[in-house]
Amino acid sequence: MTHRNLALLVVILMSTLVSEAQDTLSTQITYDLTTEVAIGTGDYTAFQLATNRHHVLGTRSNTAYLRGAVNATHSFSKDLALSGAVDVIASVHADHHAYLQQCYANLAWKSFFVEVGSREQEQVVRDNLLSTGSFVKGTNAKPIPQVHVGTNGFWTVPYTKDWLQINFDFGYGKFMDSDYHKEHFYREGSNNSRYATGTYYHQKHLYFRSNPNKQFFVVAGIEHAVQFAGTKYSYEDGELVAKRKSANLKAFWNVIFPGGDSNYFENDSMEDWVWGNHIGLMTVQIGWNINKSHQLQAYLDNPFEDGSGMRKGNGWDGLWGLQYTNKANGRQYVRGAVIEYFQSMNQSGPLHWDSGNYPDPIRHQITDFVTGVDEYYNHGFYDGYAHYGMTPGNALITSPIYNKDGYLGFRDNRVKAWHLGVNGEITDHLSYMVKGSYREGMGTYYIPFYPKHHSFDAMLQGIYQVGSWQFSAAYAFDKGNIYGDCSTFNFKINYHGKIL
Repeated sequence: MTHRNLALLVVILMSTLVSEAQDTLSTQITYDLTTEVAIGTGDYTAFQLATNRHHVLGTRSNTAYLRGAVNATHSFSKDLALSGAVDVIASVHADHHAYLQQCYANLAWKSFFVEVGSREQEQVVRDNLLSTGSFVKGTNAKPIPQVHVGTNGFWTVPYTKDWLQINFDFGYGKFMDSDYHKEHFYREGSNNSRYATGTYYHQKHLYFRSNPNKQFFVVAGIEHAVQFAGTKYSYEDGELVAKRKSANLKAFWNVIFPGGDSNYFENDSMEDWVWGNHIGLMTVQIGWNINKSHQLQAYLDNPFEDGSGMRKGNGWDGLWGLQYTNKANGRQYVRGAVIEYFQSMNQSGPLHWDSGNYPDPIRHQITDFVTGVDEYYNHGFYDGYAHYGMTPGNALITSPIYNKDGYLGFRDNRVKAWHLGVNGEITDHLSYMVKGSYREGMGTYYIPFYPKHHSFDAMLQGIYQVGSWQFSAAYAFDKGNIYGDCSTFNFKINYHGKIL
């Protein structure tokens, strides 16, 4: 479904709700008007301002946008509700000048929903404001239009005496960036000069949680996403040399549980041994309610792209974190805090599928299969796990949009990083947020960086809320050789109004 068709669907939905509003008080229609400006020095908008915000603000320096959104909800009963939204952004000095950021229709029954369209999804267990984000389904890229079903938050399983809760989501969508790939793909030389169009998307997650109101509770779950289908175009010296489709309708089933082909080494057809670019994580999280107001959680998100990562053959790779939450009413100088360590160095080792047929005097002695070089986010067919150049996953792995030559893959996916985020309220109307990350990049196993790259990225933001108005001002900077030395002042105004 195209964005134009989605917009038409939601407009019809909203028109229906408006017509019904004359006879019922259960309809609500609100709107938001926003403008934001980022001004500074350097090649880019400072990292902490541009990332983990659904790619609303452009990564280029000196950028701005106007944004307007209309949201409508109609409750048929206490258990059944229909909602939708249209959200439009017009930008300057950005990769996209005017586009639909969100456009969706949602039908919810009790704790469950079915939804069609493009919507900014919140992370299931990570702090949307303070964390560096999920490895799979973070908040870094523009929303991907999809059809999906799931739960609204955690659903308490009946007959478990409130001890077991489940959060799940399952859907299919489509990447909308085919034109972006055609315009930006790497054209120099014969290596990596390729792009893919018409790519589809499948995502799902399943989380289990014990009763979060008890003194101790546990969260465990899995997220999985995959790029699949589509057409790959390969170039050499600027000439198209190959055009290949990766899969047919059978792939919609096969991507649910990716499998392999026993003739892998004899069959060079990619779609016979893997259906798409798979990305996943497994989470273990322990929570402690110190008292009614203060909560502490420790977690590990373990990334995987195949069985070696699922077996934790990737060593210390993962997002290791501590999260503090203050649930007390009223002004709190520290509302939340997150400390995280992220590593993607191991990737299950430097060798991949080594059959012993290589001439190298060391590698030819290896007779067992080895399944390393997971190449997080990269893929030989789809280049990289990105939407309009930004990864939907963890932003600490530098997105392809920062590749100045148009290369669509990830050049720096072996990373070590430390991150801190804190927010709170200074007065009844004034709040703040501080974030900072130090990151070291080693490139990839195939093309390592030497010496390693590094960057320190920090931000201080103040938010003033009065009535329907919200004003924010921020300063952020980058120091190092990953994004260069960037310095950005940011100003944002938002008005939230009600029609019905």
